[in-house]
Formats: sequence, structure tokens, C-alpha cells
Amino acid sequence: MNGIHKTTSTDFFTAPRIETPAFELPMSQSNVPRPQRTRASARWVIGLSIMNLLALCVVSYLLYVVSETWWVGTVLTYAPRTPYLIPTLMLLAASLFWHRASIGINLIAAAIVLVPIMGLSIPLELWLNGSAKTDDEVSLKILSCNVQAFKPDFDRVLEEIAVVGPDIVGIQEAFRGDPRLDDFFKGWYTLRHHGYWIGSRYPVTWIADLKVPQFGERYAGMVVRIETPGGSIVFANVHQMTARFGLKELNRKTLINGDGTKELESFEEERYLESIAIRSIIDAARENQPLIVCGDFNTPSSSSLFRKHWSDLKSSFDAAGFGYGYTSPCKGNRFWPDNVPWARIDHILCSNEFAVRTCHIGKTDGSDHRLITSTMVFDSKKSAATGSK
Repeated sequence: MNGIHKTTSTDFFTAPRIETPAFELPMSQSNVPRPQRTRASARWVIGLSIMNLLALCVVSYLLYVVSETWWVGTVLTYAPRTPYLIPTLMLLAASLFWHRASIGINLIAAAIVLVPIMGLSIPLELWLNGSAKTDDEVSLKILSCNVQAFKPDFDRVLEEIAVVGPDIVGIQEAFRGDPRLDDFFKGWYTLRHHGYWIGSRYPVTWIADLKVPQFGERYAGMVVRIETPGGSIVFANVHQMTARFGLKELNRKTLINGDGTKELESFEEERYLESIAIRSIIDAARENQPLIVCGDFNTPSSSSLFRKHWSDLKSSFDAAGFGYGYTSPCKGNRFWPDNVPWARIDHILCSNEFAVRTCHIGKTDGSDHRLITSTMVFDSKKSAATGSK
């Protein structure tokens, strides 16, 4: 009939169609917006990482290019360098959590601190190529130590010397002598002048004292001739003036009025002239003979003062030492622990007639300086030919 719809069994059992909104699973987590706090942390990490890297580049420039020609470079040259690693490690850890793309930046920053800033020595040339040997080569084991007037525990220094078994020893600050020194090196050839002591298994002849006009005409060392089995060599035992006295002029008041920086730069100029005077006396005494210079230079090899006056000689630790080779100061303070030196200011240098085989730094704090020892060889025939020119 019209207006009447007949229901079939199929219509009765058919469920009504319900329209539901489409739902898509996310393709990846990257499509999910980061929380606002995480994005802000990531921005801080990448920003601070870049700033830290740039700051370390500036520090490296000040250490190696500016160095002791400006008072800021002087301060950085003699300050501990390990603390530069702290912010880098903190930022490296932060980058693991909040911005992994900045890990590479912080690894580069860590490499800058560990190698150029802290002064890591890696003797790759010696490891890869070794040292050529000849039938006429003579080996010498050299040892140097500033014994700080035999304090605080000279017996510990002597114990280390006994383990090394050196052929030639140069000691600085051997004021007034010490009977233990004479007893230990009984039977050796020895000389002591103005606080400098040289001992050798081979005959020693005094050549000159390193008396310089700077700092009240101080004695900065001694030069001798040693008759080794391979021939005559010149050996200098030196102790340059420390920069510490100039750095002590810096404080809040003198930095504000400028007096401290002027005093420091004036002191540095005097040290520069002293280094010239020391080197002039040594060169005049050397003539054309093989030369070894050891002692407390009171300046790291990265310093402009050291590079200006001593870089033509081989640094034993740079040539054959591995690590940082820090030698001083062993005495700590309220900001720094004992027996953890932060500066490599003691050196053993030699002329090109020598090939450096090994170089090691002592481990004890019997003095404020750790000892340094080096084994080097030279060709006796080449040495004789050079000396006859």
C-alpha cells in the first residue's frame, strides 16, 4: 500500500552504519613536537658548545702566538691548563641528552684542550721511524733536577736518581751543598759553583759561570766541558728567573690602576734580556762542540721566550717523551693538590749532534720540581769532525 514499507528479514538484521573519523598512526617520533623545555635546553647546549670552542681557540692563540709578549698571555702561560677541560666535559655530557648534533663540536674542543693547550707530547717520528744506529755511537743518560735547597725530602730524590742510573747530572738550587750529595756520587767528577752542581762519570772542566747583569747580576748557571768516551762535549746547567715574582704583582687593585700589568711586563722584559745573556755565554763557551743544556728554565716550551732563545736545540721531551711531562710545582695550595704539577718548565736540550732515544719525568715530590732524565746518543766520529772545524 502507498506509504507503507515492507520490512524484510535482511533489513532487520543489518546493523546501522556508523561513521567514525579516520585515525593515522604517526610515521615516526620526529613528527611529534618536542616539549618546549627540551627545545630550550638544546639551544643552550649548542650555543654554549660553540662559544666554548671559540674561547678555546682564543686561548690557544694567546698561548702560542701572543704568549709572553702581553701580560694576559703571560698569565695564561703559567696558569694550570687542566681546568679548561671541565666545561668541555660538562657540555659533552649535556649534548648526549639534549643535542647530539653538538657532540662533534665538544669532541673537537676536548682535543684542543688535551693536545695544544695542555701540551700533549706524542713522539710519532720516533715511534714510526726509530733512530738509526751506527757502530760509533755513544750513549749518555742525562738527569736534571731543581732540588730546592734539598727540601723537603732529598732522600726521595736520591732514590729516584739511583733507579735512573745517569751518566751526567745537573742540579739547581744546591745551596751550601749537602753531605748526602757527596756520599751518593762518591768517585764521580763533580763541580759546585753558586748553587749549581754538576756530576759526571767522566772528567769535567769548568768553562764559565752564567753571570748575567739582570736581576742584580745573578748567577744563572754554569758551563763545563766533559770528556765522554765519544769525545768532548759542552754541558750547561741553567736556572732562569721565574715569572712568579712578576705575576705576584697582579691583584684587584693593581689591575684596576694598571700598575700590576706594567710591573709584570717590565719584569718579563728583564727575563727576556736575561735569556739572551745566558744563551750568549753558552754559545761563546761552546764554540763548535756538541752541546747539552739542562735545568730549570722556568718557562714551558710553548712560551715565546723559550721559542725565541732555545728552539734551535732539540727538546728531549718533545722528541722522545710521551704525555704532558709536567715537572712543577709539586707543592700544592688551597686550590690545588700536592704532587700534581701543572707546568713543564724543566728541560733537557741538545744540539743536532745528538739523537734523543728516551725522556722521562720523575714521580715523587722530594723537591718542588720533579726530575727529568733523557737518554741520547751521538756519533763519536761526526762529533770529532764537527769539533775540529
